[in-house]
Amino acid sequence: MAPIAEVVDWNGLLEVLWSAAAAGLVVTLAASLAILGATRAVDSRRAGHVVPAGLFALVGVFGALLLAGAVVLGFVVMTSK
Repeated sequence: MAPIAEVVDWNGLLEVLWSAAAAGLVVTLAASLAILGATRAVDSRRAGHVVPAGLFALVGVFGALLLAGAVVLGFVVMTSK
Protein backbone atom coordinates (compact mmCIF):
# COMPACT_ATOMS: atom_id res chain seq x y z
CA MET A 1 0.00 0.00 0.00
CA ALA A 2 1.37 3.43 -1.00
CA PRO A 3 1.83 6.17 1.59
CA ILE A 4 -0.68 9.02 1.40
CA ALA A 5 2.07 11.50 0.46
CA GLU A 6 2.60 9.60 -2.79
CA VAL A 7 -1.09 9.33 -3.61
CA VAL A 8 -2.22 12.91 -2.91
CA ASP A 9 -0.92 15.83 -4.97
CA TRP A 10 -0.57 18.32 -2.12
CA ASN A 11 0.40 21.26 -4.34
CA GLY A 12 -2.65 20.72 -6.53
CA LEU A 13 -4.88 20.34 -3.49
CA LEU A 14 -3.60 23.57 -1.93
CA GLU A 15 -4.05 25.40 -5.25
CA VAL A 16 -7.66 24.26 -5.46
CA LEU A 17 -8.32 25.29 -1.86
CA TRP A 18 -6.93 28.82 -2.12
CA SER A 19 -8.40 29.50 -5.56
CA ALA A 20 -11.84 28.28 -4.46
CA ALA A 21 -11.69 30.47 -1.36
CA ALA A 22 -10.58 33.49 -3.39
CA ALA A 23 -13.27 32.94 -6.01
CA GLY A 24 -15.90 32.55 -3.32
CA LEU A 25 -14.87 35.81 -1.69
CA VAL A 26 -14.81 37.71 -5.00
CA VAL A 27 -18.22 36.41 -6.09
CA THR A 28 -19.75 37.16 -2.68
CA LEU A 29 -18.28 40.66 -2.64
CA ALA A 30 -19.42 41.37 -6.20
CA ALA A 31 -22.97 40.20 -5.55
CA SER A 32 -23.08 42.21 -2.33
CA LEU A 33 -21.92 45.35 -4.11
CA ALA A 34 -24.51 44.89 -6.83
CA ILE A 35 -27.33 44.46 -4.31
CA LEU A 36 -26.13 47.29 -2.08
CA GLY A 37 -25.74 49.69 -4.98
CA ALA A 38 -29.13 48.88 -6.47
CA THR A 39 -31.10 49.12 -3.24
CA ARG A 40 -29.37 52.26 -1.98
CA ALA A 41 -29.72 53.93 -5.37
CA VAL A 42 -33.47 53.34 -5.34
CA ASP A 43 -33.79 54.54 -1.74
CA SER A 44 -31.72 57.66 -2.43
CA ARG A 45 -33.66 58.45 -5.58
CA ARG A 46 -36.97 58.14 -3.73
CA ALA A 47 -35.66 60.48 -1.03
CA GLY A 48 -34.73 63.05 -3.68
CA HIS A 49 -30.96 62.70 -3.31
CA VAL A 50 -29.84 62.63 -6.92
CA VAL A 51 -26.04 62.59 -6.54
CA PRO A 52 -25.87 59.79 -3.96
CA ALA A 53 -28.36 57.83 -6.05
CA GLY A 54 -26.09 58.11 -9.06
CA LEU A 55 -23.03 57.09 -7.07
CA PHE A 56 -24.81 54.09 -5.59
CA ALA A 57 -26.00 53.16 -9.08
CA LEU A 58 -22.36 53.19 -10.22
CA VAL A 59 -21.44 50.91 -7.29
CA GLY A 60 -24.26 48.57 -8.32
CA VAL A 61 -23.16 48.50 -11.94
CA PHE A 62 -19.55 47.88 -10.90
CA GLY A 63 -20.65 44.98 -8.69
CA ALA A 64 -22.79 43.51 -11.47
CA LEU A 65 -19.96 43.78 -13.99
CA LEU A 66 -17.52 42.23 -11.53
CA LEU A 67 -19.94 39.37 -10.91
CA ALA A 68 -20.46 38.80 -14.63
CA GLY A 69 -16.70 38.87 -15.18
CA ALA A 70 -16.17 36.30 -12.43
CA VAL A 71 -18.77 34.00 -13.98
CA VAL A 72 -17.23 34.33 -17.45
CA LEU A 73 -13.75 33.73 -16.03
CA GLY A 74 -15.06 30.63 -14.26
CA PHE A 75 -16.48 29.24 -17.50
CA VAL A 76 -13.24 29.98 -19.36
CA VAL A 77 -11.13 28.27 -16.71
CA MET A 78 -13.42 25.23 -16.55
CA THR A 79 -13.55 24.74 -20.30
CA SER A 80 -9.84 25.28 -20.89
CA LYS A 81 -8.63 22.47 -18.66
